[in-house]
Amino acid sequence: MKKIKYLTLMLFISTPLFAATSSGAGQTSRDLNFSLGNLCEYVGKIQTDGEGKSNTCSFLPTLAGSYDIFLTKELALSPQLGATLPKSGRDENIKRMTLFALLNGKYKTPYLTFIAGAGLYFTRIWGPGGDEELNNGNSTDSFPLPKDPVYSRNFIVNLGASYDFNTTWSAELYTYVFNALESEDRAFSVGATLSYHFGDVL
Repeated sequence: MKKIKYLTLMLFISTPLFAATSSGAGQTSRDLNFSLGNLCEYVGKIQTDGEGKSNTCSFLPTLAGSYDIFLTKELALSPQLGATLPKSGRDENIKRMTLFALLNGKYKTPYLTFIAGAGLYFTRIWGPGGDEELNNGNSTDSFPLPKDPVYSRNFIVNLGASYDFNTTWSAELYTYVFNALESEDRAFSVGATLSYHFGDVL
């Protein structure tokens, strides 16, 4: 049932874009661009100490690439692939990285470009294997460390905006929404990037 809800949501987001494609509006240009930025994952959802404080933002470098296909001067389809650099979490023995694949739509105005889309967000976790002793509140317990990589997958909705400094450089602010249809489990990640635009090179 949840998969049907997410497929319906993705169809709702993408239908206006594909409708513009079939309406006869000619392609005006294309743009290949690469981005470097930082991702703040699951803001306010992860407890960071015994007093119940939650996370805000941490340093998590992100690389991404988009290919904008303009259907009109204002409207573009923008498939995007990105990944975070591998990094240790709160446990130095466990490393993780993420990969995301999105289909975005962009609407360009004289001042800002608005971005909306949906896609998949993969998390890869791995470690040295074996066990480690961790505090369980009153004493310590032995906890297993992953040896073989473990993967998780989430459907996400992407909302954002972009500002063009010139034809070559732009800055973007994104919000990735996890479990958009589940109010109790809903979470947000926020990303900020600086992009270099190569223009119509493909």
